Amino acid sequence: MFLIPEPQRVKYLDEKGFIINRDTEIVLDCKCNFNHLGCAKQVKTEIKANFNLDIKINKGLAKDQEGIIYLNKKTGKEEGYSINIDKNIVEIIGNDDAGLFYGVQTFCQILRQSDVQLPNVKIDDAPYYKQRGFYHDVTRGKVPKLETLKRLADRLSFYKINQLQLYIEHSFAFKNMSEIWMNKDPLTAEEILELDEYCSKKNIELVPSLSTFGHLYEALRSEKFKNLCELNDPEKEQFSYFDRMAHHTLNVSNDKSIEFVRNMLKEFIPLFSSNKFNICCDETFDIGKGKSSKLAREYGADKLYVDFLKKIVNEVKVYDKQIMFWGDIILKTPELLKELPKDIICLNWDYSKDVTDHNVRVLSEANVTQFVCPGVGGWNRMMNYMDGAFNNIRKMISYGKKYGAVGVLNTDWGDFGHINLLANSMPGMIYGADLSWNPDDKREFDDIDRAISIIEFGENCKDIIGTIRELSNEEIAAWPYIIYFADCKMLNRKVTYEHLEGLNKIDSNRMLEGYHNALKLEEEITRKGRSAKSSRVMDIEEFINSARGVALMNAVCLAIKKYELGHDEIKLPIDNNKLAIELEYWFVEFSSLWRRRNKESELYRIRDVISFICSFLRKHIGTK
Repeated sequence: MFLIPEPQRVKYLDEKGFIINRDTEIVLDCKCNFNHLGCAKQVKTEIKANFNLDIKINKGLAKDQEGIIYLNKKTGKEEGYSINIDKNIVEIIGNDDAGLFYGVQTFCQILRQSDVQLPNVKIDDAPYYKQRGFYHDVTRGKVPKLETLKRLADRLSFYKINQLQLYIEHSFAFKNMSEIWMNKDPLTAEEILELDEYCSKKNIELVPSLSTFGHLYEALRSEKFKNLCELNDPEKEQFSYFDRMAHHTLNVSNDKSIEFVRNMLKEFIPLFSSNKFNICCDETFDIGKGKSSKLAREYGADKLYVDFLKKIVNEVKVYDKQIMFWGDIILKTPELLKELPKDIICLNWDYSKDVTDHNVRVLSEANVTQFVCPGVGGWNRMMNYMDGAFNNIRKMISYGKKYGAVGVLNTDWGDFGHINLLANSMPGMIYGADLSWNPDDKREFDDIDRAISIIEFGENCKDIIGTIRELSNEEIAAWPYIIYFADCKMLNRKVTYEHLEGLNKIDSNRMLEGYHNALKLEEEITRKGRSAKSSRVMDIEEFINSARGVALMNAVCLAIKKYELGHDEIKLPIDNNKLAIELEYWFVEFSSLWRRRNKESELYRIRDVISFICSFLRKHIGTK
């Protein structure tokens, strides 16, 4: 029996357990309310899906009753629950509303792995981290449909995640800022309100997150706000993936910069019921390098950063919110941590598979409240790098426990167009949820893969996540190399090869091997995926498309090495015209998958890159 998160205490007994039949009833205790009725309905739905039995829901006292699934509440540790299954009764008892909800999620996992006779088991469980979050990028190319965000909330809550943040720069429809979000299909105020309500029913706090300092690419290259950019006013120029990530920080020496922030906050904050707000303030690379350079020479760029950060904090404090911010800049000068308000939360991110405890320890020693923020390893890739991500998640969460972090925020970014598909991030999300609840889970990755496979896709797909992990190790040459090459060529910039140096060093034979292995794994995923439960068919389709994408990107990067970096010795696995055709067919399928879960948003930007690469390949037809 696999359970995710692994409960704190589980005891399986040898005796026979409860048998579900047509006479079974779900009984809510008399003290239960409408929130608990939703829990009963979920159990009813799960039993129908697994055993094709349509059992009834009732309410009353369960004393001396047998043959029922009894839902009740008691007092105890917040969000905790207990499950007792014997031959006579199933008892799911929550310490509070959230605890009963989480007990039901665990019971549903038991149902998915049982026949009509359930195991005789006793579970006593409660979370280690009170705040267990997932951070999802909805800005860098892909804006999900409201229905997709609701289904994401369903999946998060099933694994006991209780906080969701959406990363927003320009992808919210701010009034009088249409110049910024036009052609981006932004989220609307009404969608946020509806999602907030939906999340609350799933015991998820929807925490607002908004770029308020750096990463303001679309705003600070607009006619209306370009005067607020730290670097000299840029002429309106073609879109650049690299410029989007690397520049466009607010000019702290301009009083209108904080006014710009104030106006966004005034419109955005009231949409959320959360008592928290993430102001971001990360990667302010340009501060002190342009219009504020004189001030930077006088006071130092680090001091300029902290002073403007405090201005933003004061603006948010008006709304009586607890403030979160990314810690990458302040950690470069930890002596300035003492200038921050005591109640601010530092979001401490590091995505390396070899991450150390240094930054977590520094913040702990400075008595700064922190979340540890690992990542699911999907950005800039067709398939998430699972080995790296799982190691990162495990280490960061263990450091958080060691140094007293108050929460976990597991991140899912979409750099360079958000080509990574949602299904590919779910294994990392689930593993983060597991350790956020129980950091002492020592299961090996193979066991976690099998657990995710069975719970998510069914017993007949028990090895599917292991196959996905294999695929992730065949993505030898990743999307950033293609983006840098296409970015420079499409913008008529000189290719300096600085960012292609990594591609130059990659073993070409290993890339070729990755191409062939990915195609074999595509066949394997297709075969295994045929037995997946109907609710996860779209995930299987995204895995299959990603597998073909891994193969094709390896082949494209081999072509770039051959024709652009002078590796004439490279033998391509497929001729240029056929590779271009394969790439175009792949993109048509990718686009269809994109549109099922997401708005059109900035899909056209990926299309333009793929079209450019296909043209590049065809220009070299006949070239040896």
